[in-house]
Amino acid sequence: MDIMSERWHLSKAISLSHLATTAALVLGAIIYVTGIEKDVAVLQANQANMQKQIMTIQQDNKEMFAKIDAKLDQMINIIHKYQISTN
Repeated sequence: MDIMSERWHLSKAISLSHLATTAALVLGAIIYVTGIEKDVAVLQANQANMQKQIMTIQQDNKEMFAKIDAKLDQMINIIHKYQISTN
């Protein structure tokens, strides 16, 4: 074998298949990133909705516990009055 034939040869020409493959990869990356952005937007909307629901539940719980507390106070007063009247 000749020493010249064993050397690497780089061509400055760009084949059509390389261009098509590169274009397909770039297009795929753009579509992928766009899909991620849409998913993030949907998740942010869901998160905001969940936060509103949590706030509503917390407010409902506060109101319910306030009612329970008031009823317990009434029961304590009744028990206290009963104990005083029996002594």
